[in-house]
Amino acid sequence: MAASDFPHLEIFSIERGIARLEGGGDTSDAVRENKANRREHAERLGQRLERLTHSAVEIRKKRTAENLPDIPGGAPFVLHVDDPEEGILLFLSEKLGIEVIAEEEEGFILVATDDIEAARFHQIIAEFVDRKHGSGQAANVLDVVPENDSEQRLGRILTEDLQALWPLADNDNYVMDVSIKSPTADKFPTLRRQRKNETAADFEQRRAGWTASVQRLIVAVDEERIARETSIEQFVAAYNGEFLTGFIDAEKEHSQFAELSDSFSTRIRMSGAGFKDLILNFPYIFEAALPEEFNGPRPAAVAPGPDEASVHPPANDAPAVCIIDSGIQEQHLFLAAAIDSAQSRCFLPGLDPSDAADYVGDGGHGTRVAGAALYGAVEPGGDFAALFWIQNARILDKDNWLPINLFPPLALQRIVAHFRHGPRLTRIFNHSIASNRPCWTRRMSTWATEIDRLSNAEDVLFIQAIGNLFGEGFGALNNPSIADHIAAGRPYPEYLFQPSARLANPSQSLQALTVGSVALSHYNNGDLSSFAGAFEPSSFSRTGLGLWNSVKPDIVEFGGDFVRDPAERPALTTPPDVCPSLVRSTFNAPGPASARDTVGTSFSAPKVSHIAGRLAADFPDQPTLLYRALIAQSARWPEWAENRPAEQKPACLRHIGYGVPDVDRATQNDEFRITLITHGLHQIRAREAAIFAIPIPEELRRPGLDADIRVEVTLSYAAEPRRTRSSRRGYLAVWLDWIASHLDEGIDHFRNRALRTDAQLGEFNPIRWTLDRRTHWGEVRGVSRGGGTLQKDWALIKSYNLPDMLAVAVRGHPGWSFLNPDATANFALAVTLEAVGRDVPVYVSIQQAIEVGIPRVAVPIEV
Repeated sequence: MAASDFPHLEIFSIERGIARLEGGGDTSDAVRENKANRREHAERLGQRLERLTHSAVEIRKKRTAENLPDIPGGAPFVLHVDDPEEGILLFLSEKLGIEVIAEEEEGFILVATDDIEAARFHQIIAEFVDRKHGSGQAANVLDVVPENDSEQRLGRILTEDLQALWPLADNDNYVMDVSIKSPTADKFPTLRRQRKNETAADFEQRRAGWTASVQRLIVAVDEERIARETSIEQFVAAYNGEFLTGFIDAEKEHSQFAELSDSFSTRIRMSGAGFKDLILNFPYIFEAALPEEFNGPRPAAVAPGPDEASVHPPANDAPAVCIIDSGIQEQHLFLAAAIDSAQSRCFLPGLDPSDAADYVGDGGHGTRVAGAALYGAVEPGGDFAALFWIQNARILDKDNWLPINLFPPLALQRIVAHFRHGPRLTRIFNHSIASNRPCWTRRMSTWATEIDRLSNAEDVLFIQAIGNLFGEGFGALNNPSIADHIAAGRPYPEYLFQPSARLANPSQSLQALTVGSVALSHYNNGDLSSFAGAFEPSSFSRTGLGLWNSVKPDIVEFGGDFVRDPAERPALTTPPDVCPSLVRSTFNAPGPASARDTVGTSFSAPKVSHIAGRLAADFPDQPTLLYRALIAQSARWPEWAENRPAEQKPACLRHIGYGVPDVDRATQNDEFRITLITHGLHQIRAREAAIFAIPIPEELRRPGLDADIRVEVTLSYAAEPRRTRSSRRGYLAVWLDWIASHLDEGIDHFRNRALRTDAQLGEFNPIRWTLDRRTHWGEVRGVSRGGGTLQKDWALIKSYNLPDMLAVAVRGHPGWSFLNPDATANFALAVTLEAVGRDVPVYVSIQQAIEVGIPRVAVPIEV
């Protein structure tokens, strides 16, 4: 049978219901002590509030005396709470009248209040002493930090590099990315069902009133957001500052702000005096950061590749992959037939939108990336049939730099708006651009959050390079190059675990498919040798884990390696044998049409974009969440990683994520492997579970059959993000995980374990997953599969141990939208069973078992 005879099969949800969720915790010692010593706790908080009032009054007097610009919103300060969960956040807003600006690590919260006398806070403290109902949460407020210049506040607003510049010089100009909290409509009025004795007309009248109330709330919130944006504009103008977002639109009010549901961000150039005033006194600010810088890899000696090609264009209705980069040489011999030139656009401020060529010297950058996306693992040239279109979005300048006057979140908004809603409805975006520095870990960046927002809202997939360590020449004290590490006595691969080698912004994005790099083979000519062996992490490829211990990189592909000499401070080179074969621009410099002359994660990422393009061609009506799931599902650890001792495997995960993907495994099956996938976009609410099941026929489970079956499960999901939260549960509106049936567990018992029922649960033999849901359960200890929105796990099971029904339950958990019962997350699921020894034909037998019939009581919720 041909490979086309083994398509992916649909996996069905057999039941949905209220999820049985773990959770809840004991009261902390600190809270118990506060409740036991109420008067002492109240006096301590009261003293802090008196300091807050005194400080706020003095600041107002000073501002008036010095004629400083008006600032709305009262006094900013910091609260330290026991646990910033939903109960304490509601208590702060509803009982104390305090606006939560940003949730921080270790229970610290940036807050603001218009009531500088803190009258409501004092009242609650008094009620807490008297043990009045509704005041108990005061025990969870551990401390009040009233000073606006406290380390607890500034240390959470300023990024580490900016802290090194503090206090700023008043008369010097700075450029910063500033993030401001917006008001939010979290608690809508509830519409009760039609009452028993209520007429239809009365119910409709009540519904109309409810709708009007909701609309008034939404309008009020939007008006307050606009007011805050206006106040920032007026503040910057008062200090003669300017916005450097690159996309100010005279026809769109406040177009210089990148807006999320809870915040907005912008890039500002202003004096140090202005920034100090803004950071110290504007109550709604929660982050100030220096702009990120990107400069791509430098090519070395050219090793010419093929110079002839016959490229056949894709079908007119084929999908497209958009290359967000330095532009493309669109008339290139190896690319021209597949370029969608009609949609090409330059997004660089001040340049003609049609100026989308690749001006980067020494062979270009975007041109190389475009070639890697189009050809994938195939060497450019020869007779080639393109399966998808390449589109060109230029945001890097002729020096391969991200200009200071281009704000990446707004650039991505404009790019997605242009291509996603263009003629080809583009959904795949290659983003081989990442900062030259490691990402900050305190919260998700504006850049990464915009990727997450667009991915969820627009059904798009960003393929993101993890970023590079420089070989030499660009190192700094807090950002050393590879040569710096080696000279300091940190050998390969140990230096890749240094904080300075952490993944670069925005590759920490939960929704982006983040790609690292591996070498294809080891190079040694006697005097010079490469760092990495075959499929080992490239010497320049940055390392995870990501935020909240998410698996990053998600996957890796071939991006090359550096070669070193034996010196104590080695010279690093890139001979052709260690470089990928790439299309090379001849636009502004002579040279071959293709070459092996440079390395970088910039070129491993588009190889994955090639797989995504193939999936879009094969599954045009499926969501990009499924493409992401199938790419991860196809990935495997190389042999060197699989054979490492268990205690070394967490390091493997940080280097290579889920491994190296394979286009054949992603797109098709064979006699010995079957992949089942969800069709359409599925949704799930918080506290809900959806059960999926695969029947395993008896012939695969018979006692005499001793075959190794590899089971792989990948959940890919998306939900609306919020930057003002610093934990995964707060960052996403709804967050998901999955559980699977145990080896000897029947489907009825699994149903009771996944859903909230009254049934008693028994003990069964769990599957030995590689990662598992908790850090101490799986084979690889210290990490789990659940930190991100791409959750893969795999296990080897003896065929005779397989259950008669392999079941997976996807479960929703409340995130920041805990007050909205209708909040949802979108997801796709893939499950694969494969006979490792290729000795058991699993595909046909499982296919037939499914066709015989499996009970289905729910269908996907289409969006």
